[in-house]
Order: sequence, then structure tokens, then C-alpha cells
Amino acid sequence: MLLTRLTVSNTMMNQVYALSRDKGVPLSSIWRKLHPKHKVPSNAVWLCAAICILLGLPILKVNVIFTAITSICTIGWVGGYAVPIFARLVMAEENFNAGPFYVGRARRPVCLVAFLWICCTCSVFLLPTYYPITWNTFNYAPVALGVGLGLIMLWWLLDARKWFKGPVRDIDIPSEKV
Repeated sequence: MLLTRLTVSNTMMNQVYALSRDKGVPLSSIWRKLHPKHKVPSNAVWLCAAICILLGLPILKVNVIFTAITSICTIGWVGGYAVPIFARLVMAEENFNAGPFYVGRARRPVCLVAFLWICCTCSVFLLPTYYPITWNTFNYAPVALGVGLGLIMLWWLLDARKWFKGPVRDIDIPSEKV
């Protein structure tokens, strides 16, 4: 359990740092600063720790919040795999450089099964966990996801699309030389 928590914390910190480096989050100038001695984004680490504490505190009183948080995290984690799998499913063969695990002609069925499985898994985590459904047993993950995505889309429409330019390139080496 500890190793899983450390892995998730490290991933979360890396995501905050990458988004801050690309100026994709509010107050990104604070979160992207590296510690002068250790060369790690310590501010991003503290932000992630604060978010985890703030999200974890209500769990001590209300059990339904735990269900919502674990559902949202699982959907985000598993759903993140759907994007590259779907892209590979619809990508033309001539635009693809095969790697060591290339499955040849079986790629489309494998990608389709994987993508459908991810959709099924994410759908299950949006369903209620207990019946009858009451305010104390309702799975608030769909509501929280809807509100979160709505706020992000609103932020994009009102402000971020005017200044966000996409990922910042760290190096300028042609990919064929790497």
C-alpha cells in the first residue's frame, strides 16, 4: 500500500510540474520552481500533499466521499490509457513506427477490445455502489466529474484558450537522432 501511494504521489507531482511548466494551471510560476539544491519541484510536491490532505479529510466523516474519490481516480487513471489506444485504433498503418511489442494484423482487434474494456470499466465506476440509492449511498463521481470538467471547459473558453500554447519543448533534437 505504501509503495502504491508513493507511486501515485510521484505521478501526481510530475503531472503538476509538467502542467505548470507548460503554464497550464493557475499560479504555474509557483508550482514549476525547482528546489535549488535537490532539483525537484518541491512546491508541486507540497501542493499535491495539500490536495491529498484536503480530499482525504472528509473521508473521516462521510464514507460516500471515499467512493467518489476512488471512482474518479480510477476513471482518470484507467481512462488515460484509452486515448493512446483509441489513437492507435484509428491511426493509419503507414503513420506508425512499430515497437518491440507490435502484434501485427491483430492490432485492431486488440485495440478495440482494450478500448471497449476501458469504457466498460469507467462506466462501472460511475454507477451507484449500494441500493436503494439515498443521499448517503449515492455515487457522487459523475456529479464531481461533470462539475470538474465543466469548470475546466469554462476556464478554457473564458481565458486559457487565449494564452495557452501547448507543451514547452525542452530540447530541439530531431527525433531520428534520439
